[in-house]
Amino acid sequence: MIKFLRGLPKVELHAHLNGSLSIDSIKELAENVYGQQAEEFAAMCERFIKFEKGANLNECFEKFGFVHELTSTCKGLQHATELAIRDFAKDNVMYVELRTTPKSHGNMSRRVYLETVVEAIKKASDQYAIIVKLLPSINRAEPVEAAEETVALVLELRQNDPDIIVGIDFSGNPNQGKFSDFMAVLEMARKNGLKLAIHCAEIDNQTEIREMLKFGMSRCGHGTFLNSSGFAHMKDQDIPIECCLTSNVKSGTVSSVSAHHLKELMEFDVPKVLCTDDCGVFDTTLSDEFILANKTFGLTRSQCIGLTMEAVQHSFATRVEKLKMKMQLYAYTRRQEN
Repeated sequence: MIKFLRGLPKVELHAHLNGSLSIDSIKELAENVYGQQAEEFAAMCERFIKFEKGANLNECFEKFGFVHELTSTCKGLQHATELAIRDFAKDNVMYVELRTTPKSHGNMSRRVYLETVVEAIKKASDQYAIIVKLLPSINRAEPVEAAEETVALVLELRQNDPDIIVGIDFSGNPNQGKFSDFMAVLEMARKNGLKLAIHCAEIDNQTEIREMLKFGMSRCGHGTFLNSSGFAHMKDQDIPIECCLTSNVKSGTVSSVSAHHLKELMEFDVPKVLCTDDCGVFDTTLSDEFILANKTFGLTRSQCIGLTMEAVQHSFATRVEKLKMKMQLYAYTRRQEN
């Protein structure tokens, strides 16, 4: 089963760029962009993926500063994007949607940040034969003005690359910012044809959860604290919940893998997809997440194939791309039967 799952053509719908670099790729990035790494850097890498028991979301977000420093130049950002895509391709991911918040600092503007990532996607997707989409992120911890600038840029740049820039991700530390402050800019994005992937119910804030469900979304990130009526809403509206097993356990929002809501979602046939969130930070891969689900919940081959088919259906891919992925998945399963 493990061999089957590692070879399975997979679809990753929830992957944050700066959190998706493996430790080996981070070391390679540091060497290629900044020269020979020191012992101190190697120790920092080990701390990057180490989670103490009782860790919380705030501690998880603090870890991103480490990678943000490595991607603070155009060269670093471009190489990091290419390495992340390479890592997914190595794991037999045939389609990935990357999320990243456009940064504005001394080395680059938000425009240059987005242009750099798009160019890296074009290069790496051809090199590694993988379909890659981009969901620029709105960070709820930043001012609304930053979100407005991001959406305006996305709408402009999307005119040249509509098959790459396909939606907006709403994320960031859920303990900061108010969703209601960002509703107008998110609605503007939606009215202009962008899909919305919203981190929803990542923490137990029922007032905000109700606001988000009423507002609507294309996909729900995590959905950890949705109640039964929330699950029913997702099923009724055909909104999939992006489940990230290792991420939720290591960040402390779920007590254990066996307690993860993926089990309930499967029992009640709620739309769901299996994702990594930040495979570098949480030291996992999409194959590892499938293996974990198989070992914990007893998922069969057909159920794992079904989860992958759900991911294809709920991806922001074109109709032709979805057909291509289904054919690739079908060909793999037929080979395994023979």
